[in-house]
Amino acid sequence: MSPSSERGAGQPRALVVSLMVGALLALGLSWGGWFWHIHGARFRGLAPYFFARQDMWLLDVQAMVLAGLAIWVWLARKAAPHTKGHSVPDGLIAVGILLVVLAAWLGRQLVFHGYSPSRDELMVEMAGAYLAEGRIGWPIPPEWLAFRHAIQPEFYSPYGADTHWTAIYLPVHAAIRALFIQLGVADLAAPVTLGIGLLALWHNARKLMPQRPDAVLVTMVMALTSAQLVTTAMTPYAMTSHFAFNMVWLALVLRGDRMGHAGAALVALLAAGLHQWHFPLLFVGPFILWMAANRRWGAAAFHMLVAVAIMLLWARLWPMVLTDLVGPPPPSDVHRTNGIFDKLESLFGRLDGWQPLLNNARLVSWNNLLLLPLAGLALVGVRWRGLWREVPIALPLALGVVAGMGLALYQGYGWGFRYMHGQIGALCLLAGLGWQACVKDGPRPRHLLLIGSVASLLSGLWLMQDTESYVRGYARTMAAIRAADADVVLVDIRGGYYMSDLVRFDEGRLATPVVIALQMLNEIQIDRLCATHRVAIMDRAQFWPLGVHRVAPVFRGSDAIQKRRDHLAAIGCGRPVIGSPAGPRT
Repeated sequence: MSPSSERGAGQPRALVVSLMVGALLALGLSWGGWFWHIHGARFRGLAPYFFARQDMWLLDVQAMVLAGLAIWVWLARKAAPHTKGHSVPDGLIAVGILLVVLAAWLGRQLVFHGYSPSRDELMVEMAGAYLAEGRIGWPIPPEWLAFRHAIQPEFYSPYGADTHWTAIYLPVHAAIRALFIQLGVADLAAPVTLGIGLLALWHNARKLMPQRPDAVLVTMVMALTSAQLVTTAMTPYAMTSHFAFNMVWLALVLRGDRMGHAGAALVALLAAGLHQWHFPLLFVGPFILWMAANRRWGAAAFHMLVAVAIMLLWARLWPMVLTDLVGPPPPSDVHRTNGIFDKLESLFGRLDGWQPLLNNARLVSWNNLLLLPLAGLALVGVRWRGLWREVPIALPLALGVVAGMGLALYQGYGWGFRYMHGQIGALCLLAGLGWQACVKDGPRPRHLLLIGSVASLLSGLWLMQDTESYVRGYARTMAAIRAADADVVLVDIRGGYYMSDLVRFDEGRLATPVVIALQMLNEIQIDRLCATHRVAIMDRAQFWPLGVHRVAPVFRGSDAIQKRRDHLAAIGCGRPVIGSPAGPRT
């Protein structure tokens, strides 16, 4: 395996250029995102809102810091000869990993208040809970069958959907959470998984750069100062597992022997079952091409067969298992599945949500400001004229990164660009390889690393604080709903981002009050609920004062929701969850 480039280190001009390009990229994302998505827009969706609230300000600051560092490196390039820097004890990196794991665990409450804003996370919590009890889904209580989709509005599996609530996502990530549920520490699942991924990244960096401990340090600093890695590990998102599994897969492939490739095959099969089977292929695919380009035909063919096995297992066999365990999709249900054609249809159907500026802006602002400039230097170290003899590992790493940044589809919630989460390890390794190719070890380069990382840590802390401020209102609203003195709480979703995600039950266990999406009820169902249950309403008149960000309440479907509110008022049904007047009408 060709571990890295062979060029000698010490190219200050390349470092200066990369820092200036990084500054221009940050400015381009900031100003381009503003003019494309913000300027003149009458309404801001969630992605433009977060861009305007968080990303563009940090991008401007990053641009100034990178430009200042570029000038400093250029002026100081001949000021004094380089001297060898002191090596960093491995113990410090290990302590750094432990601190990051601890921060991710504590941040679940300190930053997110134990609340999951998105439906994706709710699916993990629900599936983890029923898997922990040895189930494949929650049976729907007979009295709630007629309301099943109003109680679980989206992301449910179509298999057995007329009898069970089952998550649409694949089960491996939820199974990891289920293990920690059984241990009584469910929220520790993601932080521990992050720790495993960081250990695997550390192993890979030492394998690829054995003569440059400073480049290994750079790799790990990029990861340890990533606000995206740490904050996402505070949530149940499957993306933390994708990061970890990709790094473990690469560690096994780099062994280069049969045991390594066999272990990598098993990891790839499991990684494809984390939540959607196509994600690991974006990481593995470039390495299959790399093996073939280096004439390792056997390894390339083997992993190609593994890719086919992934699709057979998760797109064909798993649906058959679900059909056997909970039943086939009901004829009236057209919800998508994890099949190959459904996956392709879903992907192409989302191309209208292509947001390269907003999503890549989020990637850059939520990671170390040196990450992309140093990663770009890895390509400087490639001996392009010698590619016909040996293709260095920087190329498959870079190919996966470029593909991920190019497929910048709308992500909804994300603390950073979560669809790139599985590629962050590749970016960190590229940063280490770029440092090895172009930077000589010494005090001054380490000062550069220190300055950039301190700035990134400070920006990361601000991002976490601002995220806490945003999430707090939603967590308070959910707490108020769960404490309501009612049998049923109807959610009027007008006035906030993704307020339908308030419609949830505690890890799949239906309890009192039952939370229902008002927009998914008809008048007959409303009459039935009001005749047999104590009904309360949560609306913007209540969740705005709790801190939920105010969004213009008029949107497609508002009139239909208002008709339901009018009907509730006409029959004298529904009081506010919180003792305040009923919500305003539009």
